[in-house]
Amino acid sequence: MDLRPWHRLAAALTAVGWGANQFAPMLLAYRIERGLTEQVVTGLLAVYVGGLIPALLLAAWWSQHHGKRPMMRISVVLMLVASLLLLAGADSPALLLAGRVVGGIGVGFAMGPGTAWMKELSSDAPAGTGARRASLALTLGFALGPIVSGVSAQWLPQPLHLPYVLHLLAQVLAAAWVWNVVEADAGDHPIPSVRAVVAHVLQRWFVSVVVPAAPWVFGCATVAFAVVPSVTGPLPGLPRIAAAGATAGLTLGTSVFLQPFMKRLASDHPQRVVAAGMGVGTLGMGIATAAAVWPAWWWLPIVAVVLGCAHGLVLVGSMTEVELNTPHHLMAPATAVVYCLTYIGFLVPFAIAVVATVAPTWAVLAAGAGVALVTTVWLVVNGRRPVLGG
Repeated sequence: MDLRPWHRLAAALTAVGWGANQFAPMLLAYRIERGLTEQVVTGLLAVYVGGLIPALLLAAWWSQHHGKRPMMRISVVLMLVASLLLLAGADSPALLLAGRVVGGIGVGFAMGPGTAWMKELSSDAPAGTGARRASLALTLGFALGPIVSGVSAQWLPQPLHLPYVLHLLAQVLAAAWVWNVVEADAGDHPIPSVRAVVAHVLQRWFVSVVVPAAPWVFGCATVAFAVVPSVTGPLPGLPRIAAAGATAGLTLGTSVFLQPFMKRLASDHPQRVVAAGMGVGTLGMGIATAAAVWPAWWWLPIVAVVLGCAHGLVLVGSMTEVELNTPHHLMAPATAVVYCLTYIGFLVPFAIAVVATVAPTWAVLAAGAGVALVTTVWLVVNGRRPVLGG
């Protein structure tokens, strides 16, 4: 197969995204098969952020000196180890926790350097193409992971093992494709100082646009596939685990479908795309609240599509805003900071599960809708001001 270098990198990023999100429908599988509580399984979903965030920041700095390809090589190896730990952890929450943390580290080593590398491999395309290709590849993996694991855990043998075997096969293939891709800029640059990166991300365009919106990227997505299914009931004709995978796949698949259509608007007006995404997110959180008040299965696909649109809009707008305003030598660390912010959203289901022990779920979701509305208004008002530069 004659793949261009950026295709090979995209395949590796997709496999990484698959490995990161294959756990989503398994939450229900572990509850059904092993009796784990809602707090435990949502905690396992969130805990990989503890590995991801430091790895994101570390890999972003290291890639400036050692290059992006070594970071991707580390990532694909760690993703293989993570799936092996999850495969062995069917009866051990400790191994599941270890697998999630290692997977988080693996994702962290891919996202910042992978996006910066994609920008280099897309130098012959219009500005912003690299960021969109990277976010699209990752989101495609985020969508494929839960679909494959949900289907295999529901209908195929060994439901707590086979999903991870399938990912291992895909990850090995992607690793082989990306392992020897030539890196035009192989690093050996001065590592940017923390002060330089901090000064860059404290500019008004970043603080006023990216910081308030980025956590909603995965905040919206995880509400759709990890919170709402527990209050609406299963989809007719689909058993619960398959339905959970389908919901996650629909949420992130909607984002994948939408992202290519944002190409021109994101390049010209990334702030407007972010604001539009937050407006859609506010609508989605409102619908999720209604679903919790009047539970019915048909809310589920509606919430998945609306919050999937919000995910895609905010992600593409945020990443394009960063690519258009970031010099080459700061691209990897700046991207890492953005992804750190987006992954705060993975803590949302755990927070909702904890707060819901003392307050109704609908009230927690309504509060989230209120915060999303305030964020939208802020972005709309702020978008009327010139924010590029310092």
